[in-house]
Amino acid sequence: MADDPYCYPGTNVLVNKEDIRDADDLEQFERLATAQRIREGLPSVPLTVNGYCELHRHIFQDVYQWAGKFRTVDISKGGHLFCRPAFIAGQMDERFKAIRQGLLQGLTEDEFAARAADHLCELNAIHPFREGNGRTMRAFLEVAGRHAGHAVHVEHIDAAAWVAASRESFASGKSAGMRIVVGAIIGSMPDRAARRRRPRDRGPARDR
Repeated sequence: MADDPYCYPGTNVLVNKEDIRDADDLEQFERLATAQRIREGLPSVPLTVNGYCELHRHIFQDVYQWAGKFRTVDISKGGHLFCRPAFIAGQMDERFKAIRQGLLQGLTEDEFAARAADHLCELNAIHPFREGNGRTMRAFLEVAGRHAGHAVHVEHIDAAAWVAASRESFASGKSAGMRIVVGAIIGSMPDRAARRRRPRDRGPARDR
């Protein structure tokens, strides 16, 4: 990837704000910096292309100058090419038009999981940014859940299942795997934990 304009010449290390030239060091810095921005809380953005770009900018603002901007080079995974740069803007416009017309509000958890999974798989196929597409997809899922009135606990995503579902959808166009991943984190662990605690927590109250 020596000819990649996003990388330092002769390397596969992305040019970054800290001028880190070692791939492992950059990976560690990126992980810490983006985790901190996510912990701060995601910005309240509309379900639009600009809103999606703002999520990426927020998460990666400390790492890359091009945070929030569409990539200008081809990238691929497993021999499959993601959307060509010339078509990214148009494909993103079409995807978010479908998102707005789909009216995520008023859906049951299962319906939301199915519809969100379809959109996530399409966004994955577009892969609009040079780096950080997965984290932006998960941030978008959380924001979409807010708009839809569902608690989406992205921190509980099964990482291996997410990667497998992303690869499956990219290779086959099927979103069934992603639907399972999303469905497992809607109103999930915290709610179930609360239900498990409830009988025990009420015990002392009944003794009074």
